[in-house]
Amino acid sequence: MSFLRFLFKGIVGIFAALGLLVLLLGLLVGAFFNNADDLTRRAAKQDLPAEIILTIDLSEGIWEGPVQPSFLSSSLQPGLPLHDAIEALYRAQGDDRVKGLLIRAGQGSLGLASAQELRRAVRDFTKSGKWSASFAETYGEAGHGTLHYYLASAAENIWIQPSGDLDISGFSMEIPYLRPVLDEFGVQPQFSQRHEFKGVMNTFTDGAMPEPVRQNTKAALDSILEQIANEISISREKPGEIISFMNQAPFSALQALDNDLVDRVGYWDELLSEALVENREFVHLSDYTFATQMTAPENAPRIAVIYGQGEIHLGDSQGGSFFDGGMSMGSNTIAEALSDAIDDDTIKAILLRVDSPGGSYVASDVMWREVQRARELGKPVIVSMGEVAASGGYFISAPADRIFANPVTITGSIGVAGGKMVLTGLWDKIGVKWDGVKAGENADLYSANKAFDSDGWTHLHDSLDRIYEDFTLKVSEGRGMSQPAVHTVAKGQIWSGTQAKKNGLVDDLGGFREALQATREMAAIDEETQHELVILPVPKDPLEELLDGILGSSMILSDPAVASSVKEVVRVASPFLQEFQQTTKDRRASVLYSGLPRLTDQ
Repeated sequence: MSFLRFLFKGIVGIFAALGLLVLLLGLLVGAFFNNADDLTRRAAKQDLPAEIILTIDLSEGIWEGPVQPSFLSSSLQPGLPLHDAIEALYRAQGDDRVKGLLIRAGQGSLGLASAQELRRAVRDFTKSGKWSASFAETYGEAGHGTLHYYLASAAENIWIQPSGDLDISGFSMEIPYLRPVLDEFGVQPQFSQRHEFKGVMNTFTDGAMPEPVRQNTKAALDSILEQIANEISISREKPGEIISFMNQAPFSALQALDNDLVDRVGYWDELLSEALVENREFVHLSDYTFATQMTAPENAPRIAVIYGQGEIHLGDSQGGSFFDGGMSMGSNTIAEALSDAIDDDTIKAILLRVDSPGGSYVASDVMWREVQRARELGKPVIVSMGEVAASGGYFISAPADRIFANPVTITGSIGVAGGKMVLTGLWDKIGVKWDGVKAGENADLYSANKAFDSDGWTHLHDSLDRIYEDFTLKVSEGRGMSQPAVHTVAKGQIWSGTQAKKNGLVDDLGGFREALQATREMAAIDEETQHELVILPVPKDPLEELLDGILGSSMILSDPAVASSVKEVVRVASPFLQEFQQTTKDRRASVLYSGLPRLTDQ
């Protein structure tokens, strides 16, 4: 029987592998027909139409990272490559072929910082005198109404479908508090933190949001909303009125028109008939980005760009492939990229893009050392903060020569938390008995089957004190602040980018584009000289990612990237599951995790 089972598994494995090869072949054939015309047109500037209306479809998503010109790029990397697309919008201002810009909004996930960076480019495009418009069936039915309207408001004309709503009611942050249900199941959370604003463990230890966390979170959210409302009010020429409108939202399409929050109520085909006059043709902004990218001249000064995205952990970065849209920030990957840039004499400066809620203290320290080493060796490092650069994400940023944050970037959370879940009560309830032996007095210190005794509790608190002391000291040295001054703005508090600048935690407000200009200046590159961006580590081609994912295993679900994707779907599906998942982790691997509440855009 064992032999038959072995034979059966072998046959199943062969058919599974053949099936995956057929799937791969189908993807390649599909990609060929989907991309052949597109790639041909992208190959040369002169193949672009004589008169262009650039288009942005937010439902396709926005992603950070470099454009990878590949046979499969447009299939495996749909949506808008944020930083390259922004630069393309600025090039389009001086391109006589480009007559206007059309944004299709109302659907698709949109981050705060991404929206703000893209909006600045749209605003400047509109100010250049070229036609621009945005259209949405509705701002709100699919969620993200406030952010989609915020971005769309940078256009000259805002359209909405007659049946649509304008739901610009703001933002909310909610987090589940699990202490009552943990008590019910006999699970004892044993956690501590530094200090009262570090709320990541309160989801397990409390039944409601502690007042210090509530006040700090509310202040950060109010700062973000004020920034969003102020920018909308400037574009709509309604100083001081937008907050009042937000408090009255949602509006019907006609109410929005009556309040001069939109310019036209109509359907998509009606807008198209106005946009496509004479010989104009639509060109997707990502396609225009490919077609107009300039090749740096030989011997151009080089700037390294390193993307650090996602939760921080030891080892290699994960995600970002065909199978796994989630990203994680591995200490090996980022530290090696920084080291390569430091040791390469042709690299004049380093631009580090950080978008991370934090994670492992030890992994953060590995990367911190490389940033610090670059500073000691005189190689400039400029940090550009994306959606969030908190806790460990801020830790690695602190020694940079200059730090840029968008006004809406969540940053700070300079604090530490740790501990464990004790499951002995749960086992007693369900009749499970654990027993065993150990070699070493503290070998079971972090076992979930044993509560901390007084010595264990002391060990945990000593560890948290040591990490917090090191964190605040490194921020103090990196930012040129006294340690007591750092402590005042630390204690686990989160800040908007605007607040962080006032508190001395960042140097300038701006996005990737502004940080790149500062990097050029620190590298002593004059305005007339073109630079070359060197992405480190060198990104894999999407086809290579596909082959690694499919052919790396005979069974697709055994691929770690696929398993990670499934886990990510479950994690995102419910805030409850997202928080409860943290109980399965060794808390020592995430003491610098910010645990920021989920932000909901209405």
